[in-house]
Amino acid sequence: MLSLTSGPLTFHLSENGNRVGWTSPGTCLRESPDADFWRCYADDGYEREMTVRSSRQNGRAVLQGNVLTVVYDRLVSDGGRSFSVRLTLTVRAETSVRPGFLFSASFENGPESSVRINELQMPLMDLSHGCGEDNGSDVLYQMNGLGWKTPDPWNRIKRVCHTEYIASDNHVVWNSMRYPGDAAMSWFGLQTGNRFLYLGRHSPVLHICSLDAGVSPRNADPRLLLAISQYPFVKPGETVPVSDCFLALCEGDWTAGSDIYGGYARKTWYRPPAVPDWVKKITGWQRIILRHQFGEILFRYADLPEVYRNGAKYGLNMLMVFGWWKGRFDNGYPVYEPDDGLGGEEELRKAIREIRELGGYVALYTNGQLIDVNTDYYRAVGKRVCRIDIDGNDYRDHYRFGNDGLTLRAFGYKSFVTACPANEEWQDLLLSHEKMKFDYGCDSAFFDQIGGAAPLPCFNESHFHGARADACEEWRVEAFKRMYAACPEGKAIGTEMVNDMILPYVHYIHGIQTGAVYVPGCFPQMFQRTFPEIIQTDRFVHDDKEGTDAALGHAFVRGYRLDVSPWRGRTQLSELPDLAEKIRRILALKEQYGAWFYEGRYVYEEHPEPPSQIGYGVFENADGSGKILALWNNSEKDTSFTAVCRDPADGGKRETKIAMKPQEVKVCLI
Repeated sequence: MLSLTSGPLTFHLSENGNRVGWTSPGTCLRESPDADFWRCYADDGYEREMTVRSSRQNGRAVLQGNVLTVVYDRLVSDGGRSFSVRLTLTVRAETSVRPGFLFSASFENGPESSVRINELQMPLMDLSHGCGEDNGSDVLYQMNGLGWKTPDPWNRIKRVCHTEYIASDNHVVWNSMRYPGDAAMSWFGLQTGNRFLYLGRHSPVLHICSLDAGVSPRNADPRLLLAISQYPFVKPGETVPVSDCFLALCEGDWTAGSDIYGGYARKTWYRPPAVPDWVKKITGWQRIILRHQFGEILFRYADLPEVYRNGAKYGLNMLMVFGWWKGRFDNGYPVYEPDDGLGGEEELRKAIREIRELGGYVALYTNGQLIDVNTDYYRAVGKRVCRIDIDGNDYRDHYRFGNDGLTLRAFGYKSFVTACPANEEWQDLLLSHEKMKFDYGCDSAFFDQIGGAAPLPCFNESHFHGARADACEEWRVEAFKRMYAACPEGKAIGTEMVNDMILPYVHYIHGIQTGAVYVPGCFPQMFQRTFPEIIQTDRFVHDDKEGTDAALGHAFVRGYRLDVSPWRGRTQLSELPDLAEKIRRILALKEQYGAWFYEGRYVYEEHPEPPSQIGYGVFENADGSGKILALWNNSEKDTSFTAVCRDPADGGKRETKIAMKPQEVKVCLI
């Protein structure tokens, strides 16, 4: 066996590259019998996913210094088929950020090959036991949205993620998070004993990958698999490298993973955007629809100043305007022009001017990727700029917004294709939309969906990405670079969903992923600690339904701006007076501590004083001279506890009893 050590972890590999082992002194860490450290999947156009396992190959491994190189001249599938595909892997012991292993790979698919290599899972940790005394105490920290904690993943994944019918759950039950899309960042890991096992894709360009956790099938011995899957789609005659991935076993907890990924990002591609002062002071917005998808007019341009005033009296200082164009909401994309039925272009300009004179801000919506198939644009242009799938068909998306009847609700209405950003026509169109919206006088050009929408590999080789179907996302970043560069001083670019690699080129995020939306178990601290500068909203404060108090409390302690969309944009806030009053109270408290919430930033700190039902977040002011503890009683019972707080009068710190009613929010200086 050849052995490579980095920090507390040693990687062992047989000289023919098929037997693998991981050891760490003083732990219970054990690999599974017949464990793999990579798998790939071949496709001959008929048999779509032929499994190729490292444990069944015959290669040549060489160790030179801190680099282990393995070459497999041919690959053999589980079914015994032999493919003329050469796979070269390198495993490098690294210490630059934290001790760990950098995995690199390259496929050379022979011209006589009969298959395409669609997918590589590497690194693949295939464990029968973690580092702790028992597996049940392990916690999986995932990129489900902005972050998620899964206690005892060995058993929970099997209960929650079994497909019953769709996938081969008799082999592995997978819980997979796509990046971008499901995952805001491309790292995750396992808290096991007093150590954190980190896996991260470290690439300066945005290609599609997934962050995968799997377990053994029902009634089988315990097995936990952690992998990063990448999708190179290597055709016969091609040689394609795969982005580097990093694996490390760290002393401590998940914050070590945040340090590794955040440190790498800041050394390579991440720079915080230059955010206008007014964006920092956004308290939240009313999100309204003027003409809805089904054609009904809900508001006209002349109504917008009054709608703004209506939200402003409760503390909201911005309007997010949907459905303002002639085609109506979710229709006519990507053609946008003012609607005479709503008052015409001059009335739109006038309304925006009046809101700005009132001290408010306006964002105008356009969609960043959808194309309505029932348009001349799709027939003339859209068919060549849209993404196509593995079978050569347009990806289709269907919306079911309806009014009072059941026809649209039951059977649907609109069909869309998704534009691939990897072509100049679409990028130029996005720039024209940006210029148009700013020309109407608005403060922000908002582009829906394109920020972090689920990735769809594009197989249209006439686009910039060529044969690299997974690389279409790289051009999503390029589109934002162009829009950011074209944004006038003092104006702002906004988008929906977090995708970390576009963050240097947007000024705020319209949240929608888990963690922006409150769900028990979410752990957005993973994202916030890694990129604390980012301004984003919560989501789904649509009416005063059950769970709204918790959603508002969560937004408060996370420092999110409020996205308030009464009845999903169909009415305005005054029609929900109880909700309006809750928002007024929360925003008044945030305004009192605006130097921290709006001008400062989030800081991750552990505070032992609050009991488990108390959610909290820490914020420091702009010069770092003071901090606050934002508190939320996430329970239906009165709760009190003692915390060390700073007296605002004399600055002294002393133990203070804090009493909180159900779902109440409070602030104390610390």
